[in-house]
Amino acid sequence: MKSKWLVFTNAYIFFGTSLYAGVLWSLHFFWYPTWRVYTAENYYDHFIPPTAAATQFFTVVVPLMFACHAIMVWKEWKTGMRWIALGALACLTGATYVGQFHIIPINKILAGRITDPARLTDLLQQWMALNDIRWVVMTISWLLLMYYFGSKAYRWDMRS
Repeated sequence: MKSKWLVFTNAYIFFGTSLYAGVLWSLHFFWYPTWRVYTAENYYDHFIPPTAAATQFFTVVVPLMFACHAIMVWKEWKTGMRWIALGALACLTGATYVGQFHIIPINKILAGRITDPARLTDLLQQWMALNDIRWVVMTISWLLLMYYFGSKAYRWDMRS
């Protein structure tokens, strides 16, 4: 049962990290690379519903990721893989910090229907720059986890 639980928690970590990083890659390259065309008249309908939905979704996903990361760190504490597990946890912590303390406040301001074009541009520039930080951090987390799972698979493969 213990190993099944670890498989589940590790799978959830990789699911959550892949989803989180994937959303940030999509945001960067597909959804909002043209954010500069938003005006005070049109940004709300194109920006607020998707960001509100993502916030609501990740408010459930991320706390479970933290719990699973804690299990991974605990399981790997006496191995060299603890540094990989701690690195991935640090990345999630950093991305969560940026989101909770910097991006969410901007989302709340934007949800108030900004009418000043200069203020809107400033807020969207900040929002994109902050999400670029999360994009890099969560990509690093994904790469660390790929190394973690890849090295486990390699060691399993080399046993025979």
